[in-house]
Amino acid sequence: MPAGRGGIPAGARALGTGGLSWARDLDMSRPLFTPPPLLRLPPLDGQSLYVETAHARPELPALEQAAEADACVVGAGIAGLCAAIELARNGLRVCVLEAHRVGSGASGRNGGQALGDFACGIEALERRLGPEGASLAWEVSQQALLRLRARIREHAIGCDWRDGAVVAARTAPQAERVHAAMRHRQQRYGATQLRWLDGAALRAGLHSERYVGGVLDPLGGHLHPLNYTLGLARAARALGVRIHEHSPVLRLDGPDGLEGPQRPGAGHLLRCPRGQLRARLLVLAGGVVPGLPLRRLRWRILPVASCMIATEPLEQAVPPAGFAVCDTEFVPDYFRFTVDGRLVFGGGAHWRVDRGLTDPAERRRHLRRAMLRVFPQWEHVRITHDWGGWIDVSLDRAPDFGRLGPACVYVQGFSGHGLALAGMAGEMAARALLEGPGACPGFELIGRLRHATLPSCRLLRIPIAALGALWGRFLHTS
Repeated sequence: MPAGRGGIPAGARALGTGGLSWARDLDMSRPLFTPPPLLRLPPLDGQSLYVETAHARPELPALEQAAEADACVVGAGIAGLCAAIELARNGLRVCVLEAHRVGSGASGRNGGQALGDFACGIEALERRLGPEGASLAWEVSQQALLRLRARIREHAIGCDWRDGAVVAARTAPQAERVHAAMRHRQQRYGATQLRWLDGAALRAGLHSERYVGGVLDPLGGHLHPLNYTLGLARAARALGVRIHEHSPVLRLDGPDGLEGPQRPGAGHLLRCPRGQLRARLLVLAGGVVPGLPLRRLRWRILPVASCMIATEPLEQAVPPAGFAVCDTEFVPDYFRFTVDGRLVFGGGAHWRVDRGLTDPAERRRHLRRAMLRVFPQWEHVRITHDWGGWIDVSLDRAPDFGRLGPACVYVQGFSGHGLALAGMAGEMAARALLEGPGACPGFELIGRLRHATLPSCRLLRIPIAALGALWGRFLHTS
């Protein structure tokens, strides 16, 4: 995904506009509806290539007693683990609470694509943040890619990193828009690393006739996302961070007016099924619903399903280009080749729970058809793995960071661009807590973005998502 991320790659947003841009005309300070209780989302795990090829993944104990820490992080994905590392480096006793297992969310099952920019596109942030704000936001997105590379080196994480990510266009009009977006980034933000690839270059590099042009970002790339996340967990534990798996937060009380009151100076109290934790500082990085314990944050996120398949090793058939690819469709296809020559292919994003989503065989058929539209010569290649899961998408696909008080911050809404951005978000969230309001300009800037609230009732979320998707397709093709 590119990811979370993880999850649905938003390459179409990385070098283009459109999508759910109608949301910017809404009053972002008011909910669209009063949401009823959250409905459960079905599991989509399937048989994951990442789980099968993961490094050692020790079982970490659940929280089973009353404990204390200087800082608590909710969520053991990329954002939460990077926040925990930053807090621990500053001498704090840190505890991470994970509802399932390290990397079990979008961080460990996404498309593995690290993309620059934001899912909504920098153009959308230019309108909302102004020229200076957009320049700072662009710098955050580029630093996110550089910090990802630095973490891999610093912590010696074996995650099969490879340079290069391409946003590819299927049609000539799309190619014109992507090329214009590239020039805009080069001229306004100094993104001189971006390089145009014409149709001939893509055909030669990919052995596919599907694309007529695209933009190569050598700062981007792709990796094994679960091994990257597990490497971050190993680095955090080496710094003394306690990680508790199978410890969902059932209730959160704290001084910042969260779900319940606490006496002044008592800090935050997080209650899990078999234990509780008291901490002075709190980072909420639980990802998609129902991971976050606060209902007011869940209402700002649309859970979207993203699914992938992997082929058997292709041996001599692997194309020479080593970069990852995400196309410019409103609902994009995205793929990359692993170090052992497999194709990992994802396509489509689903907000509707139906048989096409919950039936593994139907999901596999759908993705195989999409794969053969890109690589028709591989009709007889065997599909060995398929998996999926839910990712957190904000209505306008802009990231949602912020403060819930002087001692509590949250990060969510990466909308498919989380693999690089989530790590940066976690580090910024930790610095924002440690240094106080105003000390981390990038975090405060993104915290200024106002987001609409989505209903959590499935009957209301589906038509809203469908309306947004149809309008986005119209904008994308008009």
